[in-house]
Amino acid sequence: MLKTLLSGIFGTRHERERKRVQPIVDQINDVGERLKGIPDDQLRAQTAKFRGLIAERAGPLEQQIAALKERKHAASNPAEREEIDRELTGDDGQGGLEANLRVLTGDVLDEILPEAFATVREAARRLVGTTVQVTGQP
Repeated sequence: MLKTLLSGIFGTRHERERKRVQPIVDQINDVGERLKGIPDDQLRAQTAKFRGLIAERAGPLEQQIAALKERKHAASNPAEREEIDRELTGDDGQGGLEANLRVLTGDVLDEILPEAFATVREAARRLVGTTVQVTGQP
């Protein structure tokens, strides 16, 4: 009885989750409608667009991490290597550069999620009924 009452007031877990993702689903559907009218080569170009966007946003931080890793590799002083490692991993209680990169990449992926999902859905829709030959498989 109490469970029924609470579900009536707050909704079921499924209903709450559906409300949470509904704006994303609406965005996917809007982008999907736009993608139906583009040619196949533009649809294929979406992948390069997504990769470029991720590289644009994460590139400077990736370069900084690569430079620090190179410095760490070249450092002969253990204390210096440890300091660089702390900067990379954030063992000092703050988020390190690698953690910041993961967060940044996650934010970019969340941002492009509706367009990426709609692109994959449209590509799959266009491929339904076609025969695809996979090579290099045993």
